[in-house]
Amino acid sequence: MLVIEGSVPNENISGDGYWTSLGFDHATGQPITLNQWIDWLAPKAWAVVAAGTCATYGGIHAMAGNPTGAMGLADYLGWDFRSVAGIPIVNVPGCPVQPDNFMETVTWLLYQAAGLSPMIPLDDQLRPTWLFGKTVHEGCDRAGYYEQGNFALDYNSPKCIVKLGCWGPVVNCNVTKRGWMDGLGGCPNVGGICIGCTMPGFPDKFMPFMDEPPGGKISSALMKPYATVIRKLRAMTNDTVNKEPKWRHNREELTTGYDPRWRA
Repeated sequence: MLVIEGSVPNENISGDGYWTSLGFDHATGQPITLNQWIDWLAPKAWAVVAAGTCATYGGIHAMAGNPTGAMGLADYLGWDFRSVAGIPIVNVPGCPVQPDNFMETVTWLLYQAAGLSPMIPLDDQLRPTWLFGKTVHEGCDRAGYYEQGNFALDYNSPKCIVKLGCWGPVVNCNVTKRGWMDGLGGCPNVGGICIGCTMPGFPDKFMPFMDEPPGGKISSALMKPYATVIRKLRAMTNDTVNKEPKWRHNREELTTGYDPRWRA
């Protein structure tokens, strides 16, 4: 199994030099580039895994203005690449990659190699579907505030932080459900905005950070009338169910409505 971490530079534009060097070719005395290693190893690998957003989609190194022409592994090998076992490149994005997501993916592939699991399910961006099939917002501790139109205006608030620049409603990532370490954390859960680091368009399409995302003003404006009605209705219901039923008392009569079938 070949695992690549980090973006792949375009050595076709490196001129007389090179962008990467991982060891030297003893026959020529020249450095061996990352691209050469990939060319040698990928066609022989049972499975090829890209770990982290730089390896999957290029990440920060591939943002506009970079001089290396950096790209993700699928951009380099081709999105139709298949390993010797017929498996597409498996992308596990994240900046950094969530450790349990990576290990769970590798574990699936090992079970598959042993004939104990089916072909790993991937979405059209080659991400494991069970890990990246939901949005950050769907697992966020603050999601209920969004539905009720309660938006934070500063980082001291426990409310929804969409207006502070959180991209959670449109980003495929499970960190709010899984957490970072031992189930703890998850960017919006602990007050940090989601900047879309698991997405193919990161970082360019999510900049500038800490600005309200496009469409945020429209969606939050549309949410206000709905949220106003919902809050009032829920407040009425809360007022009703926040009181004990009237038959719970210590008087000398039974008022629960109990009707025995046989009376003395």
